Amino acid sequence: MDTTLKQTEQVVMLAILRKQPDAYGVSIYEELEKRLNKAVPMATIYATLETLEKKGFVQSKQGQATAERGGRAKMFFEITGKGQMALNASLSALDRLRAGTKLAGAMA
Repeated sequence: MDTTLKQTEQVVMLAILRKQPDAYGVSIYEELEKRLNKAVPMATIYATLETLEKKGFVQSKQGQATAERGGRAKMFFEITGKGQMALNASLSALDRLRAGTKLAGAMA
């Protein structure tokens, strides 16, 4: 199984984990903006969610329609077991690569 994740996929998956069980487009956007101190375009988030779902790393489910959204329902996302394994493998690889390095200008 290919567990390779792009950085955008990693951060979207981490935002889903932080927001569960309330992980939907806007809540993921807000979490990324808060944690990364920058706005990630909604189009990027939705394209990434679509890619992750095609890979079987996340799954979506439709919530209830709400009056505040003009009767439209939110799509909620959760990480699958396969996605959790891919995220763990990807983050572990980064940790191994980063271990023992000293970033220039970084505080100890």
